[in-house]
Amino acid sequence: MEDMPLFHNADVKFIGGAPPELVLLNASNEEVERLPLSELNREECNMLMLKKGFYKKTKKDEEVPDQYREGPYKERVEL
Repeated sequence: MEDMPLFHNADVKFIGGAPPELVLLNASNEEVERLPLSELNREECNMLMLKKGFYKKTKKDEEVPDQYREGPYKERVEL
């Protein structure tokens, strides 16, 4: 959770009693994919976000490159 503020276009919502999941939405706010996070450590969660095409800033006030400002994000095979 410490790194989530660094990811562009990502939001965290806590739901008491629910296992942690990454829920990916399209531009119409419709769910397109749901991935469990409970078995992943911090580094693995970061890698999953990067693999799914999200941009991770090095600091909160960093500018986001144009190709990451809007979706759809392209899943990356290599990192």
